[in-house]
Amino acid sequence: MKQGSPARLLALIILGLTLAVAHLGFFTHGTTVDIEAKPEVDWLELARSAWNYFQPGVGLSNRGLNYASIGWHFLTDWDLGCYISAIIDAEVLGLIPRDGPMGADDRVRRVLNFLASRPLHSDGVPYGVYNADTGEPGTSGPSNPSDAGRLLISLYRLKRHRPDLSGYIEFVIERNGLLKFASGVLNNGFYSYYYAHGYYLWGAKTRQVDDALGLIATLRSRKMVDAYGVKLPYVEITMEPILHSIFELDLPMEYFYWANLTLQAQINRYKATGKPTAFTEGGLTVPPYYIYEWIVDIYSGRTFTVWNPSLSGISLTPIIYTKAAIGMHAIWGNNYTLMLVNYVMKTKSPNGFYEGVDERGNMIYLLSDKTNSLIVNAARYALEKANPPTIVGPAKIDVYPGDTTTLHFFINHSLNLPVSVSVSVPGSALKVAPQTATGKTPLNLTLSLEVSNSTKPGTYTVIVTVKPFLAQPVSKTLAVIVQPPGYTLRIKALDACGGPAPNVTIILGYLTGTTSRDGTALFKHVNGTYTLTATLGGVPVIDPQTITLESDSEVVLRLRVYKVLVEAKTIKGAPADNVLIEAYVSDRFLSSALTNSSGKAILTGIPPGNITVRAFTGDRKVELGSWTISVRGDTDVLDPEIVIQSLNKEDT
Repeated sequence: MKQGSPARLLALIILGLTLAVAHLGFFTHGTTVDIEAKPEVDWLELARSAWNYFQPGVGLSNRGLNYASIGWHFLTDWDLGCYISAIIDAEVLGLIPRDGPMGADDRVRRVLNFLASRPLHSDGVPYGVYNADTGEPGTSGPSNPSDAGRLLISLYRLKRHRPDLSGYIEFVIERNGLLKFASGVLNNGFYSYYYAHGYYLWGAKTRQVDDALGLIATLRSRKMVDAYGVKLPYVEITMEPILHSIFELDLPMEYFYWANLTLQAQINRYKATGKPTAFTEGGLTVPPYYIYEWIVDIYSGRTFTVWNPSLSGISLTPIIYTKAAIGMHAIWGNNYTLMLVNYVMKTKSPNGFYEGVDERGNMIYLLSDKTNSLIVNAARYALEKANPPTIVGPAKIDVYPGDTTTLHFFINHSLNLPVSVSVSVPGSALKVAPQTATGKTPLNLTLSLEVSNSTKPGTYTVIVTVKPFLAQPVSKTLAVIVQPPGYTLRIKALDACGGPAPNVTIILGYLTGTTSRDGTALFKHVNGTYTLTATLGGVPVIDPQTITLESDSEVVLRLRVYKVLVEAKTIKGAPADNVLIEAYVSDRFLSSALTNSSGKAILTGIPPGNITVRAFTGDRKVELGSWTISVRGDTDVLDPEIVIQSLNKEDT
């Protein structure tokens, strides 16, 4: 907000400026918005960028007081409330530490010291404007109920955040006479409803405060106006106080009914006109320097107007203020609000966010405390209300003493939240590593679970707990069932000639294994009676047999697995050498071999039955033919002879 003169500033203040603070739970009951949410923005990055405004030499004076805008080195109590609220949320978000130079404590104490010593008006209340560089008054007139109420809200937040400063905070409130404004609180809409809470929270419950706080209960019985098909009450409505109230106050559910309708009216305007709509208040770089965008304008009786207290209704292209777009997305997080965020994202700069972009796409090159503090508040709110992350992983595993098992978990969230992970094994001899981890969603977590040889059979629990940034933690429980150790069975599979039989599937009850190159398969942790079978290429190669295991054992199996000699010849009867011969059963590959200079090749690992033989050139680029041979289950295995069409013309 570019401030031109104290008189203009005071006129703006009297009509109520606004800020945002913290509300810890939001529900969209009664909403008419049917737009689904899209993937979210990076809220921490938005907050970090906005906080850049509040750096010394940018939007902060050497005294540690904030500038209303970079071009206007003054502030009101509304601005001061913005800064206090931003400090609280910057610390919560980890943008600044509590201790050290320009840490949260240093910044807060500079503000409180200013409030404890600044010159006051003759009425015993603050002046309307102060010079942020000198701390001296910037106008001759006193402050007003809206600015004082807004500052009281932020000081109440500070007291809750820093109870160790309660005495000092109470002193500066009394010293500045802030509660004296309670009898001047208006009752004309969402602005007065918001700042009246400042007096209520500090015990100044005047009739005027009570009337303002009773607004929400009376809205359904008030006169209604049509805002692009949405019936809204005839009171001051714009997004600024709605955003601030949701971010900072503990609100009744009825409030969100009207907030949702206000959003729907803006969506309907966008659908009807094609113009992005996020009506609020904010600064300009040209006259009149500050505007209010009314969704319901009680001064003209119309909806969606642009207004200035000095000029009333004005003809000016509405602006999509950055703070409103980002604030609305923090609350509703739907496709419409995401569109608004994308529309204003070009306002991001190294020193914070510029005010906004008008409906024609023109930037408003003004950096202000109200815009950037509200974005910090919005980020904190969005992260606080985020749903828990999801944890995908096993629910139950079987292990044995002496095992080391790898566990995989996938942790995800639409906000790409920073998370901390802790793993616990209550009352157990099981060991899990790592026990802690940090990262940003989506996150793949790999754990190593070690079961000692002395671990007794039974069911144990592993708990994976994920703590998202500012949100509630979520846990997943894994049941680890330690089975009795049992025995080890070694299978030695031999072919019909007594050689090793690799690649044979051994089936032991419900367990399966495959023989290695030396024809062995190992089954651990087995105990009792099992049916033992074996197949090769899906063909049974032994008859089923029953085996009982009561100790470590070895079983030798003589299988119906054969070696087949294949002889390849050309049409003229000459040996066909360097021919690749492959054997298949039911399209399952069995083995292959190259013919030698005599045209012969030995195929190993062949089960009984009809076998398909395919011949290729040695480089397998050309198929030369295929044949079906019959392998009988006796000692007189047929050695097939295949005739191959030669590639050489002289052999044909």
